[in-house]
Amino acid sequence: MKWRPFFRAGFRYRGWPWYYFYALGKIGLDPAYAVVVEMLRDSQRPLLDVGCGMGLLGSWLRENGCRTSITGVDLDPNKIALARQAFGPGDGTFLVGDALDLPAHCGDVVLLDVLHYLTDADQLLLLEKVADRMAPGGVALIRSGLNEPNLRFFFTIVEEWFVKFCRWIPTSGWNFPLRNEILVPFAGSEFETTVRPMWGCTPFNSYLFVVRRREKPMTAVDG
Repeated sequence: MKWRPFFRAGFRYRGWPWYYFYALGKIGLDPAYAVVVEMLRDSQRPLLDVGCGMGLLGSWLRENGCRTSITGVDLDPNKIALARQAFGPGDGTFLVGDALDLPAHCGDVVLLDVLHYLTDADQLLLLEKVADRMAPGGVALIRSGLNEPNLRFFFTIVEEWFVKFCRWIPTSGWNFPLRNEILVPFAGSEFETTVRPMWGCTPFNSYLFVVRRREKPMTAVDG
């Protein structure tokens, strides 16, 4: 990890000590942050961050050289207010809104740890909205815990009880999807999807779905 961007990203939240230390811990321990930076740092496409919270992922991208426009959407107005202050005027657009009420967008999309707060029908609807907002050549990075019969899934549920108890995320329950349910909206020939474990040093059953939209749909001639 490059330490200068690490501390500069956290420094945006220096006025709020609890959030400052949370930011440093999240950047340092969440394996998805390094992957997002690796894949999107040099992208020239606009970025939509669904469930952006306090804008930490966008801050991390900025401090690693990403200069494209960033739009964040989150249900929590307090976190959106914090994101706006951390970025300052003229840099980034942060909107209070439901994940199913996304703004118009054509570019890349990031959706980290949001799906499991929705019903089955709403999960499918959100993923369809993500697919619709991917530009040709664009990327969607979708992380979700998966409903699987293993010990990691048990610890994932334990974490959700903790999140509910401390009220960090305004939600009343969870509904973890199956792997194939996430793949459904990206089954067309214009999409290419890979799935990789994304638990890092954590005990949670998280996976990252990397979806790429081809510049043009494959044909029989393309193979």
